[in-house]
Amino acid sequence: MPLTDSQIKATKHNPERRVTLTDGHELQLRISQTDKRSWSFQYRFHGVMKKLTIGAWPSVKCRDARQIASEARNLIAKGIDPQVEKRKAKEEKQTLADVWLLYDQMHIASAVKVKTARDYRRNAERDILPVLGRFLIEEIDRIHVVRLLDRIAKRAPILANRTQSLLHHFFGWCVGRGHIINNPAMGIPRQPEQRRGRVLSVAEMRNIYAAASHLSAGNRLLVELLFLTAQRVGVIAKLTNDEIHSDHLEIAGARNKSGERILVPLSEIAHAQIKELGCLDGPYVVSTTNGEKPISGFSKLKQRLDELSGVTDWRFHDIRRGIATHLEDNGLDRFYIERLLTHKDRSVTGIYARSNHINLRRKILQQWASVLTSKDGTGADNVVSFTGGVA
Repeated sequence: MPLTDSQIKATKHNPERRVTLTDGHELQLRISQTDKRSWSFQYRFHGVMKKLTIGAWPSVKCRDARQIASEARNLIAKGIDPQVEKRKAKEEKQTLADVWLLYDQMHIASAVKVKTARDYRRNAERDILPVLGRFLIEEIDRIHVVRLLDRIAKRAPILANRTQSLLHHFFGWCVGRGHIINNPAMGIPRQPEQRRGRVLSVAEMRNIYAAASHLSAGNRLLVELLFLTAQRVGVIAKLTNDEIHSDHLEIAGARNKSGERILVPLSEIAHAQIKELGCLDGPYVVSTTNGEKPISGFSKLKQRLDELSGVTDWRFHDIRRGIATHLEDNGLDRFYIERLLTHKDRSVTGIYARSNHINLRRKILQQWASVLTSKDGTGADNVVSFTGGVA
């Protein structure tokens, strides 16, 4: 009688000797003295008795074991040794690390921005490959991915979500190329993320801006340009001399989150501060090493600004939110705010209307600089009103 899974489950192991259950047609299930249960297929090839190990029960059910044994018999009938065929198939199988290398070469290296590629590779090296890299790509299922994400979420919930997105795309790429059939990262719930809502008031921004005057030239220039241009820290910190023009900055797509070249207008005071505080001889303008390296040490800089300004519980990225909020509160259309922040225009109109509005943006930043640097106290919040346009 053929074996059943319930029969195998009910069979007790013998601590003294191995127990063998026979399914028929040379298919056997062996139960070791330590209760490990595995399938094997006994066969003769060219007069020599051999054994093909099929796999462990219950991962391999009775029906699956019979199917594998049947395929082995078909190979024997064709003059092919099932053991040799299994060894060849195993040699052709790839681990996740093997396939990730292809993914890097074929996708990351050519289809994503430089900064994104760097983030993907760091994520893989620190979290993904050490845990999943050794597994055969076809053996990875959802529970492997869930355990990895849970492990990351304990220290960094947002990073866990970023890792999930990366793995979802990676495994989808694997499906498309035929490495696997299903995407094991699909349908996994994301970690809850709390959106940051800190909005710096104009008074707080003035205090931080004024506090920067007590810093070294490189640190001062970084802080002042963040306020005067409303750009991201990474863009300003790595500003180079060839990106500076008489009345604007020209940032290549590789250095911008949108992946597109951006033009950042400069107010009069921004341009003057670059000339006064920037390292104009070395490659990097905002520097504490005479232009040899871009500025770094943001944590210490932030701590020093907190001490000097009295403003706490903020981040450098909050400067952009504070500027945008103030401008909108004073009547500036959100369209121009998005252009100031150099967000990518994803509207249908944006596909056709390619103007960068640099002159209008320069006027807005010139007016914002007047608000920021005003000495008139709290009343200076209303130095400028954008109601009715900026022309």
